[in-house]
Amino acid sequence: MFEFVALLVRIGCPKHLIVLRFVDAFFEHLRTFAPSLPISFSVCGIGIMFFYGLLSRPPHAAVLDENATAVAARSIGRRRFVALGIGATFALALGGTLRRLFRMGTFSYDGRQYGGPNVQKITPIRPNDEFYQVSKNLIDPDVTRVSWRLDIVGQVENPRVYSFADIAAMPAVEQETTLLCISYGVGSGLCSNAIWKGVPLSTLLAQVKPKPNVTTVLFRAADGYYETFRFEKAMEPTTLVAYEMNGEPLPKRHGFPLRLIVPGLYGEKNPKWLTRIELLDEADGRLHRRHGCGFYKEQGWGREGDSIPTHSRFDAPQVRGDHFEAPFQVGKPVEVRGMAFGGDRGISKVEVSSDDGETWDDAEIIKPGTKLSWSLWSYQWMPDEEGETTFVVRATDGNGKLQISEYRDQVPDGATGLHHVRALVEKA
Repeated sequence: MFEFVALLVRIGCPKHLIVLRFVDAFFEHLRTFAPSLPISFSVCGIGIMFFYGLLSRPPHAAVLDENATAVAARSIGRRRFVALGIGATFALALGGTLRRLFRMGTFSYDGRQYGGPNVQKITPIRPNDEFYQVSKNLIDPDVTRVSWRLDIVGQVENPRVYSFADIAAMPAVEQETTLLCISYGVGSGLCSNAIWKGVPLSTLLAQVKPKPNVTTVLFRAADGYYETFRFEKAMEPTTLVAYEMNGEPLPKRHGFPLRLIVPGLYGEKNPKWLTRIELLDEADGRLHRRHGCGFYKEQGWGREGDSIPTHSRFDAPQVRGDHFEAPFQVGKPVEVRGMAFGGDRGISKVEVSSDDGETWDDAEIIKPGTKLSWSLWSYQWMPDEEGETTFVVRATDGNGKLQISEYRDQVPDGATGLHHVRALVEKA
């Protein structure tokens, strides 16, 4: 590229064409860094201004004769070429540094996970360490309850604006519900359980009188997040606008002052910091985008639907990667524990295999869940010989459907498959 620019300088190519060549080169470089485009575009702008300034610098006025003029022109061309090279190198290095700083200053999508031997059926509110949390934000919204409002508009006869006091004054329900993120990987910790208190969304929708042609609900949040789900799901009595979590006001990280709880749908359909609900008919153009209407849906997530498939996993003894952290010992009984979750279908059965799926034994469901929450299970095993073996767990949902065994990665449609964990057995 620099050789080409030097040629342009020598043949007297107009300055703006040289700048355009650098712009093209910058964009070729930036295409490999799509996640940090704002930073890269800033670097590109700085680079363009720097390069143009170099090319616009007037030549020295004092020249004695034609030979001196030619020598001076060649000297200026070489200096500009070197300066351009130094400037481009500096800009690329600065871009790399800014990208590293950007990654250090933002949250990982996979967020805070909850798993391991201390998992409880109902977790206390400890959002820093005991309830999974995923956020798209560098800084989450800081909403004031007194000034917060919820608008319900769109295809309705009676649009309404609710204050928090309006909603808190309505008859409330408490409901145990488990949330699971669409980026939950087989055996991971992006899943947690709580008791939520709030008002059925159907109560609010009845007051605004939806028109007969409504098919979809579009919701928006204080952080700019938006998503959709079907109107029939919104009208189910278990779909809540919730303002308490395990007996306390929603923590800021979990949507204070109000969020949606939508049992059976991935966490992305349970928006935090809810501020607006819009009812749409099927003719609404927003519903006919390439991937559908929604913050993650428009990025290609959830193409196969929003319903959570059945999951089960090992939590105890401690699992590290694909193996139990500590070895087992011959002749010493081991209690293996974990959780199973069937979306909004409940769990009817859990089975464990200690020989990589060749044979299966029933596990004991020690803390049954509701149809909307996870169940905790336990399995007793006695190692009788040294060596390595693989444990596998599978669950059957409340409708009698066995967990999907075929592995699928969580990107972009949510994971399926069975949790396999290797165990090493040593002499006592």
